[in-house]
Amino acid sequence: MPTRKFAFCPYCGTKLTENQVTCPNCHRKLPIEEAAKKSRPSLNQLISNPYKEGMDRYHEKTSGTSKKKKRSFWKKLL
Repeated sequence: MPTRKFAFCPYCGTKLTENQVTCPNCHRKLPIEEAAKKSRPSLNQLISNPYKEGMDRYHEKTSGTSKKKKRSFWKKLL
């Protein structure tokens, strides 16, 4: 949900009260602070290596499940 949490107007510096839509001094509409969005990969990243990006996103989604990590064959052997 968008919120306005400014102590001062970003345009003129006038002190604001909570949840004002416009500045009482300069009468400009105050910008809306939105919740931090999850960053998305850029188009260049997707085009350069779509498999890696897709697998990274897949592992992010499935990381919540507890999975035992298998030891490497070579580490077992040595």
